[in-house]
Amino acid sequence: MRNIIPNPEEQFPETFKSLWLNGPEGGVDSCNFLISRVPPGHRGPRLHTHPVDQFYVIFEGQATVQIGRDVFKVGPMAMVHFPAGTPHCNWNETDAYEKHLELMVPRPPQDRLIEYWEGEVPEVPDAAALITPITPDGYTMGRLFASQHLARRETGSEHARIYAAQVPVGAGGPALHFHDFDQFYYVYGGELTIQVGHERAVARTGDLVMLPKGCVHTNLNLGTTPEYHLAILIPEPASGTQFDYKVQIDYSTAPPFVNEPEGTLT
Repeated sequence: MRNIIPNPEEQFPETFKSLWLNGPEGGVDSCNFLISRVPPGHRGPRLHTHPVDQFYVIFEGQATVQIGRDVFKVGPMAMVHFPAGTPHCNWNETDAYEKHLELMVPRPPQDRLIEYWEGEVPEVPDAAALITPITPDGYTMGRLFASQHLARRETGSEHARIYAAQVPVGAGGPALHFHDFDQFYYVYGGELTIQVGHERAVARTGDLVMLPKGCVHTNLNLGTTPEYHLAILIPEPASGTQFDYKVQIDYSTAPPFVNEPEGTLT
């Protein structure tokens, strides 16, 4: 299934490296996704900015993150939001590998992915509030699955809504439906069966699921353990608007185009 981008982690070299999951050359054009691994003692690019919002979600190890003048120890299981134009950098000063997912939204111009900071470093007001932990007891059970919100418009994320989802065994999302926005799942625990139209495939830990606007889909945990994924909505729908448009597929055994009057096909 082309909607599932397989986990590329076997391609990591023994140095700092970021690998594209949804990049400038293809996929869904509303954002960039990368997966990055930072070995012990390595660091990312020096202090820099992006012309768009960037998010790190740290899944393994601990990152040291500089935001403006402030330095924080982050993770594992935490999200960092770098609003557009915010000077930042990261490195790994532990003896274990650090791994994080990166989201850049909206997609920046390919020739402006990164701009290095020169001159005096500014103080970023309330920089600590840009870090949000993902906690085991932070999930709230809804009608179909549990979730905890990480970023949304009311917390300063203008271009994406992000939440962590916990799907119990045998549960899943709404029946077949589509959205007026792009949706992505990044699986970080267990496995999730994805249905697009009438086709099914399994997304496993480290896979990215891409569901562009108008894509008819649903999901279900058919595994033996709870499933965990990030859900990313781009853009976040306006308050009070409809999220899900339900769809029913009717199957027919009749051969196509039988008894169609000549000239009626379009």
